[in-house]
Amino acid sequence: MTTGDVPLLERLAQLPAVPVSEVLGLLQALAAPGQDPVVGPLFGTDDEGDATVNPLLPAVLQQFQGRQDLTCYAALLEGLTGIWNAAVRAAVVARLRATGLPQDDLLIRLQALSPTLGFASAEGREWAREWLADPFTQDALLVQQCIVRALLALRGMAEARAEALTREPDRGSPNRE
Repeated sequence: MTTGDVPLLERLAQLPAVPVSEVLGLLQALAAPGQDPVVGPLFGTDDEGDATVNPLLPAVLQQFQGRQDLTCYAALLEGLTGIWNAAVRAAVVARLRATGLPQDDLLIRLQALSPTLGFASAEGREWAREWLADPFTQDALLVQQCIVRALLALRGMAEARAEALTREPDRGSPNRE
């Protein structure tokens, strides 16, 4: 099996653990973060030409700083999981609504389906009612935040991979890339 045959998440899991705390340093070290192909869309300029950042970026970076043990790989998985759960919630609700279930029956059915969808917990009942009233508003911000999280995590991991690829190979041992 060649490296290209290994699924992406397996290849990423084989990288050295990169603490998410290093992502802030990486962003500060980028000469022009707005020109970076991965995180560049998180930066911009306003009508007066002043630098701006996506309002979710500081929130995600603050979350990263609050979790010293978090690695970029774990942050990537958390981001992908959040997006996945939002997508599954939307698909399940669309299918159940298409059957004509009344709102209360729909909520009961959703609570029984899967704990990972967020409908099953007792403290989540009010959230579930709010979500059912307006799924787009409830999950859109979550999905956007998860995308920012995933982009930052991938960029941090890519920096570690770039370091490994550009490091001088040991003398006398073949480069096994």
